[in-house]
Amino acid sequence: MHTSIKLLLASACLAAFAAHAATDYPARPVTVVVPYSPGGTTDIMARIAAQALMESTGQSFVVENKGGASGTIAMGLVASAKPDGYTLLSNEMTQTIVPSLFPALAFDPVHDINGVSIYAEAPYVLAVSAKLPVNTLKEFVDYAKARPGEVNFASGGVGSGPHMAGELLKSVAGIEMTHVPYKGSGPALNDLLSGQVEVLITAAPTAAPYASSGRLKVLAVAHDKRVGSLPNVPTAAEAGFPGLRVANWFGLAVPKGTPANVSDKLFAELKKALGQQAFRDRLVAAGAEPVTMSPEETGRFIQSEAQRWSALIKQANIVNN
Repeated sequence: MHTSIKLLLASACLAAFAAHAATDYPARPVTVVVPYSPGGTTDIMARIAAQALMESTGQSFVVENKGGASGTIAMGLVASAKPDGYTLLSNEMTQTIVPSLFPALAFDPVHDINGVSIYAEAPYVLAVSAKLPVNTLKEFVDYAKARPGEVNFASGGVGSGPHMAGELLKSVAGIEMTHVPYKGSGPALNDLLSGQVEVLITAAPTAAPYASSGRLKVLAVAHDKRVGSLPNVPTAAEAGFPGLRVANWFGLAVPKGTPANVSDKLFAELKKALGQQAFRDRLVAAGAEPVTMSPEETGRFIQSEAQRWSALIKQANIVNN
């Protein structure tokens, strides 16, 4: 009886301590781990969020870049970190793709890392070579159907967002294209501009400058709403292909087991930042649209996206080499 009482008292003390620690959070610098090298969109988004959190909490949010292995190095680091809110992951869509590409990982990128919030997204667009004799998504689909397997679509590598987007287009449009993976989105874009490949489905900010100069054509936005940088480009839904919906998203995540009040505090601060026009303007300037998702909404969204990409990876028989 005495032992049980002692255990109950100890548990109560630990719970009270955890609640107090979460209330005071953050009491020291927080590390935000980015799965890619400095300068990319995910890194830029992480720094925008870290700056806002630093300004609102008065505590440092330090960005650390841990690139490599399709983001799994950074994800593994966060998954194994102490679940106290002082090691965050700057997560994006790759978190929902790699579980099916790397089934032998020592951790589960979806279940061992919990989303705190998604605060921005960058819709993808379907860009084609200026040499291609098509001007609409329907014309492109008809063109590809008449030439099964002859149209090449580029990506930044197997399992990358543009790769998944290309496979999704094949599935929803009922066409056959040949995947040409590159070592990054830069070389893929260069070969699209030179006409070496015909298609690249990528984030809108990547394609928009070249569309305005006529060096490529943007046929559709892979989303349910148009984007400000390409106001005259219809959505895939408007063009008759509502299933073509891809947007990279940007958020923050914590190790599984992190106290809920820590996630709630981080979300509250991000939500406060999203209510400020200056923060929203910084996101838009970096090519993203502001969004607001709570921890619960983020968790459901990540689960749903992981299931969607898993089904597509199996359907397309994509294997990581």
